[in-house]
Amino acid sequence: MGHAGCVTSDGDDGADTTPLRRTRAELGWKVSQLIATLRRRASQTGVMLGSDKSLKTTISRHENGHVEPDADWRKLYRLAYGRTDDELGFQTVVSASDTPGPADDLRQQLATAQRVDMRVVQQMQQQVHQIRLLDRRLGASSLLEQTRSVITTLTELAHYSLNPSVRQALAAVLSDAGALAGWQALDVGAVQQAWGHYETAKTAAREADAPVLLAHAMGEQAYVLHDLGRITDALGLVQEAQKLAGESAPVLLLCWLHAVEAEVQAASADDRCRQALDRSAKLLPADATDPELPFITLNRAHHARWRGHCLARVGDGEAIDYLSVALTQMDKTFIRATAGLRCDLAQAFATRGELDEARKHLRNARLLANQVGSVRQRKRIMSLGLAA
Repeated sequence: MGHAGCVTSDGDDGADTTPLRRTRAELGWKVSQLIATLRRRASQTGVMLGSDKSLKTTISRHENGHVEPDADWRKLYRLAYGRTDDELGFQTVVSASDTPGPADDLRQQLATAQRVDMRVVQQMQQQVHQIRLLDRRLGASSLLEQTRSVITTLTELAHYSLNPSVRQALAAVLSDAGALAGWQALDVGAVQQAWGHYETAKTAAREADAPVLLAHAMGEQAYVLHDLGRITDALGLVQEAQKLAGESAPVLLLCWLHAVEAEVQAASADDRCRQALDRSAKLLPADATDPELPFITLNRAHHARWRGHCLARVGDGEAIDYLSVALTQMDKTFIRATAGLRCDLAQAFATRGELDEARKHLRNARLLANQVGSVRQRKRIMSLGLAA
């Protein structure tokens, strides 16, 4: 790797010449970290990789645009980064000989969709939920490629289904999958991709005639606007979701929407977040598990974490009490959420002038964020400006 512009194992001085290189820079990974991740993904997919030395050379050539990655390498990069081919700058080439005629393709799609019944729909819903459970523990970058694949399958099946009830049921699962992919994309820093997934979720919810799914997708989409700094727009979107849900919506959904509203308000130090939190707390059911809302996890521990987050953002020292309770009570499988909680504790202790305690929590937050590859949490950690 002696030629100019190559990326070394420890240096990140190369120019951001390609989307592939910019993605690694955004994650803050050294080449050695990328290689470790690629090896994990390769072992899962059966792809054989060479020595670290040869991998460094190959990665350098890919990142500088000297060599176009082949199909196996594209898949490994997608799995490692959680980005699409377009986001990584890969050009899709389709051989004309591999493309069936329009009529043949339509016949195949219709025949495939015809084999889908409610049992198949239920199996796909279970698949989406399993991805959601794994996402909490392993992180978005490990599973976003899988979620996108499920979305593609659901979209094609719904598009060609001639059975109205099956089509509607597929649309409901697609809405759930789209919102999950949106959250995963947001976590890996792919905000444009996240927005698109939420639009897919909303469109599918409308076809499914499912206001609950639509309100949920809108509530989550507000976080894209939140992360872009468009707080007023984010607040407007979540309040519109509340109106859409109406008072007859499941109480857990209303509780969640008011908590989202509070978080958006807290981002701009709006003290009205306290009232939104109180409204949310009053709606929190004793049994916060609703089988009809598998995409919402909001028990007392999570609500304490949410309140602590908002109070930390507005500089209220009481945040530490709520966050400490949440830290001891929250399910340890929520790795990404725990990283955010630790970050909130760091902010709260820093506000109180207890910098050593703040740095301790910040170190833990960074460790957890790196463990699940959360770009979103890593950016927040950096924004605190504390050397951990």
